[in-house]
Amino acid sequence: MPPGLSGARVFRCSGEETLVLRCWPDGTTEQRVNEIHAVVSAVASTFDLLPKYKPIDPQAASLTIDASGRIWELATWMPGQPLDEDAPLCSIGKGAAAIAQLHHAMGRLGRWQQPAPAIAQRLQRVAWLNQHLPGCLATNLEGRLHPSVAAPVVRACRLLQQWWPTTAPRLVASLTPLANQPLPLQYVIRDIHREHMLYSAEKVVGIIDFDALRVDTVAVDLARWATSFSQFRDSPVQTIDRILADYRCEASLSSESAPRQLDAHSAADRTFGIPEIGIGESVLPELDAPEFRTLVLTIAETSLWISLANWVVWLVGESRQFADLQLVSQRLDRLIESVDGQTKR
Repeated sequence: MPPGLSGARVFRCSGEETLVLRCWPDGTTEQRVNEIHAVVSAVASTFDLLPKYKPIDPQAASLTIDASGRIWELATWMPGQPLDEDAPLCSIGKGAAAIAQLHHAMGRLGRWQQPAPAIAQRLQRVAWLNQHLPGCLATNLEGRLHPSVAAPVVRACRLLQQWWPTTAPRLVASLTPLANQPLPLQYVIRDIHREHMLYSAEKVVGIIDFDALRVDTVAVDLARWATSFSQFRDSPVQTIDRILADYRCEASLSSESAPRQLDAHSAADRTFGIPEIGIGESVLPELDAPEFRTLVLTIAETSLWISLANWVVWLVGESRQFADLQLVSQRLDRLIESVDGQTKR
């Protein structure tokens, strides 16, 4: 299959059953893949929107490591196609409802109160970018970049030169009050954008790609989902409000109809030491609080600025190589449009 931006290699395998064979990016550890497999397998046992891993070695393990140290996995192929970038709010809202179902299933593996890693990580990243971005913005780009990405990188640099000095302190000011605030945490996807949710006949039929899965606030998934659509660039508040409305509605329904136990729950507890709290409880009782809406909007806005600055550092400062530069160019164009739209509001 065409390469994405993660560095993974993906193959579609046709036979009695259609499967996906995936080679994880270099540097991924076996422990990390085992963690992801344990969580996804526990949820997929009762939630049909996630793929199921297949035995890939004689010991029936869900991963194998080749002679070069690369990690491979085999899983069921998920049908459907992602939404278009300019999808209507009603379709985006259906995705939010699917995320609520997913969060409910993942939350039954455990929930607890702690400051959200997403906030601390963004504060740390802004501080890191404040050190490394100025040198990149001062670099002469002539002949330094591949023609496929030269134009959007130049546009990104101009935008950041103009706005980063005032935007970075504003981002820090928005994030800092949230940094030490205990929030409900659970396993979330952390990178659930439009290309990772598959639709068929206006219905969500699959969710893929769990590289970023970790324990964090559910607001991270909602913010990532929102920012992958042009609706957010044009009407961020309206888009977030629609996503939250459909998410709340489905979260309430999922809570009322949930079984009291999850078969794989005890296995996940033994694997990760997850506390047995929240079983059968509603998905986050604070969803109706205005502070939660502010949290989602704050994460969404800061993520866009940080992502654009990250790409400039990766391409200019670190000269990173990517298999599909056209995909990089498209990603830059979308980020520039989103960030530029924020400066004009």
